[in-house]
Amino acid sequence: MIVESSSRERRFALGLIGLTIAALTLPFTTARAAELYPVTFQLNYPAAGFNAGFELAVKNGYYKDAGLDVKIEPGNGSQITAQLLAAGKVDLGFADSAPVMKLVSSGAKIKVLATILQGNPNQVTALTKSGIKSIAEIKGHSVAVPNAGSQSSMFPLVLAASGLKDSDIKLVNMPPDSMTAALIQGQVDVILGSIDYFAIQLKSLGADTVNFPFIEHGAPTVSTSIIASESFLAAHPDIAKKFVAASLKGWYAALDNPSDAVAAMKSMFPDASEKLAPAQLDATKYLMCVNRAKFVGKATPDQWSDTVKILSEIGILPADIPATTYYTYEFLPPDSELRPCPLK
Repeated sequence: MIVESSSRERRFALGLIGLTIAALTLPFTTARAAELYPVTFQLNYPAAGFNAGFELAVKNGYYKDAGLDVKIEPGNGSQITAQLLAAGKVDLGFADSAPVMKLVSSGAKIKVLATILQGNPNQVTALTKSGIKSIAEIKGHSVAVPNAGSQSSMFPLVLAASGLKDSDIKLVNMPPDSMTAALIQGQVDVILGSIDYFAIQLKSLGADTVNFPFIEHGAPTVSTSIIASESFLAAHPDIAKKFVAASLKGWYAALDNPSDAVAAMKSMFPDASEKLAPAQLDATKYLMCVNRAKFVGKATPDQWSDTVKILSEIGILPADIPATTYYTYEFLPPDSELRPCPLK
């Protein structure tokens, strides 16, 4: 009886110890979770290789290490992302600089914090068998233009750089989803596509193409960037700095280990295409250091000035607003912590 009583007492004592440890641990764990600042981040499009660096930053714990609890939301176009951010619906966003700058010129209080794609992905594409070897040689050919795409607004600059004008070609407007099939089937001779989307589709279909990037033919504009509202930056400058630094760390990891980035993308967004993502990442890597870029994530003042000049020439921006209105370097890490261009 004495042994049995002692055994019960020991079990009771051990139970009390376990409850005490649990009681002490729970507040500590809850406190740790409460220390993370919640951030909502809106992508430019649904998850894909060209935005997978952010998903990898989540998976690798870079945001948590910076004290952030980041929720990534898929996007439906850069313009919508910028509008949601301007309305205070999201904290930070990832969007093409052109629609962001257009909103800013109309009064929206938004700043570009870090530029991931330092050149726009648009390009002129033809099948190799067409014999077209330069933009000048598209004269007299039919050219498909995606409805509501940025390609059409910049195309006059590309034509002018090659000594052409609109009347030298036959423009055919069509839905973006129809363009690759139209080119392969010979319905059009040329399409105004992109490095990170149409070109990848064509390659996956086995098409052999010749491509002329806009950034090398008269339209070297900066492109997709991390953005924030001025009100968010004023209220949470340290959060913005931490987010940018952790995001760049995620992109550097994606450059070094692209398969990890694809896996992180797929884990967070199961509907994303694992098949197309590697090629999308390759295209993103190329665009990170084009257009005279010196560092990943940081477009130079000259790049910004040229972008404003180009976009004002085609009526997207007014010419009298200085380039510094649209961007800031205040929330970037120092140059010594940025990855230099060209990428190895």
